[in-house]
Amino acid sequence: MCARWVRTSAHQFIPASLPPSATLALIAVFAGTALVVFDTGAADQQSAAATAAVSAPVASSEEPDPRDERERAIAKRLQLSPMGGEISWIGTEQEKFLAIYREGQRAELHGGIIINIASGAIVDNIPAHRTLAQTAAAAGWGVLSIQQPLTNSTGAKPNDAEPDSRSVARLDAAVRYMVSLGIENLVIVGAAYGAVVAMRWIIDRPSPAIRGFVGLGAWSASLDGTDIPVLDVVGTRDQKAMVQQTQRTAKFRKRTPPIEVLLIDGAGPAFYGYEDLLAKRIRGWLERAAPGVSKTR
Repeated sequence: MCARWVRTSAHQFIPASLPPSATLALIAVFAGTALVVFDTGAADQQSAAATAAVSAPVASSEEPDPRDERERAIAKRLQLSPMGGEISWIGTEQEKFLAIYREGQRAELHGGIIINIASGAIVDNIPAHRTLAQTAAAAGWGVLSIQQPLTNSTGAKPNDAEPDSRSVARLDAAVRYMVSLGIENLVIVGAAYGAVVAMRWIIDRPSPAIRGFVGLGAWSASLDGTDIPVLDVVGTRDQKAMVQQTQRTAKFRKRTPPIEVLLIDGAGPAFYGYEDLLAKRIRGWLERAAPGVSKTR
């Protein structure tokens, strides 16, 4: 396995109702491939705001009544797995949503990372996302992985669709929550459609707390209106992502700072088998592009 760095000049469905059985499988779909996730913690199988906020959203480890009961089922499944984080419920004006917070494991906190998945995906379900969160937390970053709205149709949203209001509101609440913890150096990691939502939020709600952006896989969004560092991560076996990355590099070739491209040789859309390499490379980029100011706790 190897990764090539290039500096340029420039999802899932869960039935609407679930029986209370603790061993019930949650059926999901990501990139057209069926995924079965067991509450017993069996391995997942799958192929593919601002700092000026007056008050922070409420986060609680106590289980509330979220809008979507399926998120409650996901939380119960996560509690049975060794995720290495704390389940919390963060509130927007309309609802409370599931999130996982992993505290930085070093005396000095370097900053925070928000992992924004696509609508229809299950938080912490893709090994690459989970490995990145665990690796970053071990290196001294606070990591918040948020659940985006679950869909009522098979498949995740197209990676060039317009961001929906619930997805944007959840990301906005996540940023305000991290800022309320005193974290002044934030990087948003967006996966597929989650990257589209994240970039739109970054452009529409400029915040000095946001110091960088990482896009994973296939996504299509404008970078006009922001000058934060951007890392574009693509698996060479993900044809759609490769095409979009090439187009993005050409369109924003004069951007300052330039887009950095990380190609993971042999990896597909979900980076299966390349999780440790991916996390290591992103961690290295974080140290260069968004080092922040270490804070002793």
